[in-house]
Amino acid sequence: MLCALIVFRIYGVDTHHASRSGIWWPERGRNLIPPTATDITLRRDLLDHYASYTVSEKDLHAFLGKRFARPGEKLDSLSERSPAKPETIGKAIGLLGFVVTKDTVVYSYYASNGGGHTYVHDTNTGRTYQHSAYW
Repeated sequence: MLCALIVFRIYGVDTHHASRSGIWWPERGRNLIPPTATDITLRRDLLDHYASYTVSEKDLHAFLGKRFARPGEKLDSLSERSPAKPETIGKAIGLLGFVVTKDTVVYSYYASNGGGHTYVHDTNTGRTYQHSAYW
């Protein structure tokens, strides 16, 4: 019974955090969220995690450029973004109900271990939805 409660606590509920410093997850998941993110909601399962939070566009670009740059190279995250697909505008996506707007842009990155990371960011409000898959 105790095992079931622990598994439910880790994988069965959303957790809310004022900032990244309050996240109790292992560093592997925590370091994929910008350090300046606020109003964070997290959910995770065995191989993925989902997050929504608010972060300024400037801070998101600085974080992505540093986090996903190859060793010795510089990454210009602005050149990496793409607009949201028109058919998704006005619809909720992902497990946390992020609603895509006309101001939404998408960033997708792959880690050296094959994990995939997608950041969906509303440039007007700063709300961001993140889906990270681990391998």
